[in-house]
Amino acid sequence: MTRETAPARRMRVREDPAVRRQAILDSAATLFARRGFAETTVRHIADEAEIQSGSLYHYFPSKDALLEAVLREFLADLASATEAIVDADVAPRQRVGDLVRHAFGLIAERPAWVLTYQNEFLRVVDEPDFAFVAEQSAAIEAGWVRALRASAIAGDFAVDVPVDVRYRLLRDATWTAVRWYRAGEASDAATLAEQYLAVLYH
Repeated sequence: MTRETAPARRMRVREDPAVRRQAILDSAATLFARRGFAETTVRHIADEAEIQSGSLYHYFPSKDALLEAVLREFLADLASATEAIVDADVAPRQRVGDLVRHAFGLIAERPAWVLTYQNEFLRVVDEPDFAFVAEQSAAIEAGWVRALRASAIAGDFAVDVPVDVRYRLLRDATWTAVRWYRAGEASDAATLAEQYLAVLYH
């Protein structure tokens, strides 16, 4: 397969509105994670996406709208994946394992999106335009708790720890890995997921 050159990629982004929109969102997430929302300007995002600032406004009316779009896409994808994993016709322990594996996959593939969600959650969660953040987050948490409860009932855990406590420990241990994990290091994301699961179950 012929590798796409940088000029060809830029031309494709310029010509395809859907691709350009996604490129803008990727650029926004990258900068929100790196600089923080407050310190990122529309000009920064346009430069990162290699477009004119004026062109960006054809897709998003403001920086707040960009953040909303990033969080909506991230949480919708995560909620959908969580629901599919929790509803799968597999053993409870497999469901828990697949939730952790999926989380590490996102950390490896979309670290900026994960960090943007983590960094901006408390700032936006009570704002009316961002009500979906609390709603989607609650649904995702409920899925994890449901999977862990089923695994506990199945006798998978050797220590009797309340499910809500076990969930918080697993959630924080897993998702905060985005702050130190770097792709290409000695342990890849898939290996780390299995190591975390070994600690959880043994």
